[in-house]
Amino acid sequence: MREEYMDRTKYVRYVVDDGWNPPKEVIEMIEFRIAEAKEAALRRVRNLNRKHKGEWLTREVIHEYEAKALIYRLLSGNQYIGKVREYGIELQEKYGVTEQEAINIVMENKTVDYARKYYKIKNLIPDFVDQQYICDTIKQEYLEMQYSAG
Repeated sequence: MREEYMDRTKYVRYVVDDGWNPPKEVIEMIEFRIAEAKEAALRRVRNLNRKHKGEWLTREVIHEYEAKALIYRLLSGNQYIGKVREYGIELQEKYGVTEQEAINIVMENKTVDYARKYYKIKNLIPDFVDQQYICDTIKQEYLEMQYSAG
């Protein structure tokens, strides 16, 4: 999707690989579905924000727990399962993360993803809406409907 300016009037032109210019009703459907998808993404993030329990997980907290777990693993000669599990339970209770997220954090896996996830939930930043995918899907539906009718 590309926005273009012509004669001081802003309009949206949906560009497809084959140069097809969609009719007005298709453009309206695309705009409706994009708006609908954005609203749904915002509802999801608001719902997650409302359901969140405990303090917010931040990069600093993640680094703290990674460091605790690393130090304990080094000092215990890799006999760390019990203490690392305690750290995971502490993360779940204090920050409201899932068990899998807590395990991954103390094992230093996907930590950037979790920091981003909880930052977006805290600040009500919805997930990305792929507008081009919506455009392509509606184009395909429209063309299939045209071919089946004619």
